[in-house]
Amino acid sequence: MKATLFQIVFFIYYSLWSQFGNPQLHKIDVLNYDFKININNNTDSIKSAAAINILALDNISSFYLDLANKGINVKKVMINSRIIPFHHASDKILMDFSARKGDSIHVQIEYEGIPADGLIISNNKYGKKSFFGDNWPNRAHFWLPVIDHLSDKALVSFTILAPSEMDVIASGKRISRIRKGKKTEWFYKTSVPLPPKVMVFGATGFNIKNYGIYHDIPVSGWIYEDSPVKGLDDYLVSLEALKFYDSLIGPYSFSKLANVQSKTRFGGMENAGNIFYYENSVDGKGRVENLVAHEVAHQWFGNSVTEKEWKDIWLSEGFATYLTDLFLEHKYGKEKLKERMKMERDKIIRYHNRPRNSIVYNEKNNLMKLLNPNSYEKGAWVLHMLRKKIGDEKFFKLLKNFYKNYQNKNASTSDFISMAEEISHQNLHDFFNQWLFQEGIPVLEIKEEKTKKKLHLHIRQTGGNYQLNLPVRIITEKGEKNILLNLSKKEESFELPLSNTQNYQLIIDPDIEVLYKQLK
Repeated sequence: MKATLFQIVFFIYYSLWSQFGNPQLHKIDVLNYDFKININNNTDSIKSAAAINILALDNISSFYLDLANKGINVKKVMINSRIIPFHHASDKILMDFSARKGDSIHVQIEYEGIPADGLIISNNKYGKKSFFGDNWPNRAHFWLPVIDHLSDKALVSFTILAPSEMDVIASGKRISRIRKGKKTEWFYKTSVPLPPKVMVFGATGFNIKNYGIYHDIPVSGWIYEDSPVKGLDDYLVSLEALKFYDSLIGPYSFSKLANVQSKTRFGGMENAGNIFYYENSVDGKGRVENLVAHEVAHQWFGNSVTEKEWKDIWLSEGFATYLTDLFLEHKYGKEKLKERMKMERDKIIRYHNRPRNSIVYNEKNNLMKLLNPNSYEKGAWVLHMLRKKIGDEKFFKLLKNFYKNYQNKNASTSDFISMAEEISHQNLHDFFNQWLFQEGIPVLEIKEEKTKKKLHLHIRQTGGNYQLNLPVRIITEKGEKNILLNLSKKEESFELPLSNTQNYQLIIDPDIEVLYKQLK
């Protein structure tokens, strides 16, 4: 359609908006999506129809949905059963439609084409045709008309008409599977709202194994039909992880937990209720325990409790990383946790030597840059140090309450900080400010000096000025002594008693409780 002057001005204005924000969030609220998608073995083109129920949050004269125009051709748009004019450009469908605040808007869109991204259409590693949604972070709009922002959660259903030799997995509970000639129609529907980043389907030939049912949640493994059969157990640890997180944090939000061998640009993608793992994760050797535990943890933080803005991504990745650490501590003991935290600290130290930002910051150019040790390992370390600061009882109460308050909703970093202070009865402003909003990590230069019955430690902070409680352990022939050094200045000295100055061992942070880098 020919663009009006209004449409031209509209797209110029919104092209200036940050690609990671969305002004529609204040105008409309998507309540649910119903997607019908027809796929075939002999073409990459899909034929699709979307029915979308929207609530007007304000008086509007027009609105848009995100949908890439590269590779996708919109055939028809209807609102409230009436064909309406639209303009499809700049990865948006602009619709000329007026509504008052509180009005219900029912949108129907018919479109077809070959998605440029978001839906990975290719052959799997065995040469079989496959379709896999891969929406993170904001790539859903390459194949689905959505508000492609993680804070706009909505119910979703997928009706997939696929060749009958394919199996289909999708977000939600499978409601029906109906044979229609040479094709089969699969219908999945969610009962809780999802952000677009984790609403997907996958289709190819699968071997499927049911691992068990926990609290009415079926847990299963889906591997390519040509993969070694022993690989069906590579994702079995997901059942164990589900039980642990459910007990530790709160009830699982989704209707199933399917673990799927797939095509994805990531090692694992935590799609709600059906996790997609990279193709070579299946080999029958069970090598992906840590990855599976991480992606299962995301079902609580990332999928059910979803960050409000991308700058809050540590609420997803940092939480999933530390929950993985807690699962491995539960399974293998405290030494495993110490091993994990040391490994994660080393990774942060290596990253610290590069150009960097704080954990919470607004990425302006490329959301993929948020996938770094700040969001993952440093985020996990913030939780680890918070656990030490407020104690296990209050820390695990905080996890439970935070989840309970924001289950199936969105949360911000400030929401978490407020709850942490409320539960701990502590002012945690300085703690969170230096670990979440300050760049870098403490860098310590530690020098020892012995006298007759004392050990003098001279500590200089070279990487900013942090407040630290630094544990040290002195081991002598008469035993060991644990001492907590309170650091708050750029340079400080401490005197530690010694019974035998000739034979002692000094261990800094023996139980791996503090994030810092020590200069050699």
